[in-house]
Amino acid sequence: MDDIVSAAGSPHPPKRFLLCSPDNFDVTFEINPWMTTERRPDREKSWREWNGLVAELRAAGAAVHHFPSLPGLSDMVFPTDVGVVDGNRFVRGRFRHPERRDEAAHGATWLLEHGFTEIPWPDDPNMYLEGGDAVRFGDVLLCGNGPRTSPAAAAHLSRVLDIPVVTVPIVDPRFYHLDMSFCPLDDRRAIYAPDVWDVEGQRVVEKLVPEPLIISIDEALTFSANSVVIGRTVVMPACPPRIRSALEDWGFTVRVSPVDEFLKAGGGIRCMALDLDLLGRSGHLSPLVQVE
Repeated sequence: MDDIVSAAGSPHPPKRFLLCSPDNFDVTFEINPWMTTERRPDREKSWREWNGLVAELRAAGAAVHHFPSLPGLSDMVFPTDVGVVDGNRFVRGRFRHPERRDEAAHGATWLLEHGFTEIPWPDDPNMYLEGGDAVRFGDVLLCGNGPRTSPAAAAHLSRVLDIPVVTVPIVDPRFYHLDMSFCPLDDRRAIYAPDVWDVEGQRVVEKLVPEPLIISIDEALTFSANSVVIGRTVVMPACPPRIRSALEDWGFTVRVSPVDEFLKAGGGIRCMALDLDLLGRSGHLSPLVQVE
């Protein structure tokens, strides 16, 4: 992409995210501890929160792309799970739960139509991958495994993307994707909740992150780790006071964009915003798809 001026006035190419509008967002099945069909999201509030998130991302300097959700696919509003993007190519998500499997095809269609090339999977039906389990920190890709992503899928990512992959086993089912308990801030700092992982996962991350902001389970339950970072700005669904103080001491700006209706389905801001620059490698994307 050519250099353009971002919403925040930077002369550099903006960080790019792909969102899916909540035209058909609902809770119609239960596949995680947050979901219950007895507590459905409010459609008008969902749209207000989604539009608010778009505005916050743009105010922080990001370029926002979007595609519409489809009837019958109530979880499409969480496009981070549909793939892992590396420059101008991507690995399509492979959902463990059949209720979500059709989402990957629609997300892949958008990527293919906008200049990305798909990296194929081997013929192994036991490989599962959801993009919420893939988080870059420095030169390493962390990959959660347990509820949604298989260890074999993590090994596949390492091979096809030619990047070291560190697996982090998740043991708390409330935090079924790694991005619910780990948020990289830069190449030295990260927010994370170690109690979500097994002992080996805790040891691996402790060695990897020189300057951690360790948060408690209670703090993680606010979805504060399910955030996105745009330069020195952290866009969060909620920010407990201790976390805000630590981030500001490090020179970060916190922008809170509540997404309470989406939390009813178990997804926060990072779930809602597929990072099109996840690995920070060069790629090409056609002109911006504007959100009206």
